[in-house]
Amino acid sequence: MTPTDEPRGLRVEAELTVGLQESSLRLHSEGDTLYVEAPDFDALRELRAAATGEVGGWLRERSRDSPLTIETPVLVRVRGVPVAHYEPTRSAGWLADRLGFGPFRVDLAGVLQAAGRGRWH
Repeated sequence: MTPTDEPRGLRVEAELTVGLQESSLRLHSEGDTLYVEAPDFDALRELRAAATGEVGGWLRERSRDSPLTIETPVLVRVRGVPVAHYEPTRSAGWLADRLGFGPFRVDLAGVLQAAGRGRWH
């Protein structure tokens, strides 16, 4: 590495399915963005419960001083509609803070559209 080179983070390209008890999520990367595809909002709630449970707490405790951070945009879609996104350089915003979704920014129009797709399909 030359002095002018900046250290770069690990870039992972992936396509996988995360199995939950009641549902599953599909994760895949395209370019510099990680996509989380959920069949419904229940799958996201189940993921959140798992992430904030005992194992999630253990992982957060172990990585407190770790250099492991997410430095890539993440787009969350429900039924193919973007409902939330994470950008490492932006704050979550007022709505996400009030709803407890930080660090993800909530796309209210997308949430309403995805909810409507579930009701009428």
